[in-house]
Amino acid sequence: MTNQVWLPVDGALLKKLREDAGVEITTLARLHSLSSSQVKQLENGGDSSFYTPAIKLATGRKLLMHFGADVNPIEQAPEQFHPQELESPAEAVNTEQVKNVSLRHINSFSRPLIVGVLFVLICLVYWGFYKSAPVSEKEPLTTNKPVSTALPTETINAETKPNVSTLPTPAEIRKESSPECIWGNDPVPVFGNQPTKSGDYVHVIANSDSSLCVKDATGKVQVLHLKNSQSLTIRGRQPFELFSSNLNEIKLFYQGNLLRLPNSNIKNITLKEQQI
Repeated sequence: MTNQVWLPVDGALLKKLREDAGVEITTLARLHSLSSSQVKQLENGGDSSFYTPAIKLATGRKLLMHFGADVNPIEQAPEQFHPQELESPAEAVNTEQVKNVSLRHINSFSRPLIVGVLFVLICLVYWGFYKSAPVSEKEPLTTNKPVSTALPTETINAETKPNVSTLPTPAEIRKESSPECIWGNDPVPVFGNQPTKSGDYVHVIANSDSSLCVKDATGKVQVLHLKNSQSLTIRGRQPFELFSSNLNEIKLFYQGNLLRLPNSNIKNITLKEQQI
């Protein structure tokens, strides 16, 4: 989308995405603190529910992103060109000449200064080293210095060598960082009433930050990390098997129905397409 106003083709796209996800107008409006009339005008046309076209465009783009549509950023208006601000060719040439002359003066002045600073630093380092050398030479030879007992090389290596058995292996690190999908032997089947959509996708909306594992009939597993109020559509071949440690915090839409879990403790369910 590169337009700067909300067009009928944008409304048609929003309506199709909403209907494919099985989300009602009232549900979508409530999720984004909008009125049903605003959602209807975004899909079917009309501006009476919006103060400005810019507000309508921003609201429509927000709803498209809710359904995962690829929305490009709004293009900024190009800066206006002011010919009177340009310098004349003669002024430009004079300015460039002044800059070149100034740079030559700066370079001719800075080079001797840098050489002088370096010479002073070298002298200071040499003088400090020269002054510190006699102090160590004046130490009496009869001074009893403590005798340090040197440990054998093998002992030092044994003490400093890390215990390899306590270090985590790369496989253990990957296992701890990746979520665990627990697929039960007998997942609970969940069905909707009067299916109206095809059963080749599942639409989810998270009520809180959650992780969801989805596996289709081909064995393909998708691990979703959902933020609060985020929605996604997962496509594949039915039947689907879903697992989440807080499955009751995720709204599941399948074949045009909002599914209801038998109880809040269920974590593993299966969804099988019903004939429309």
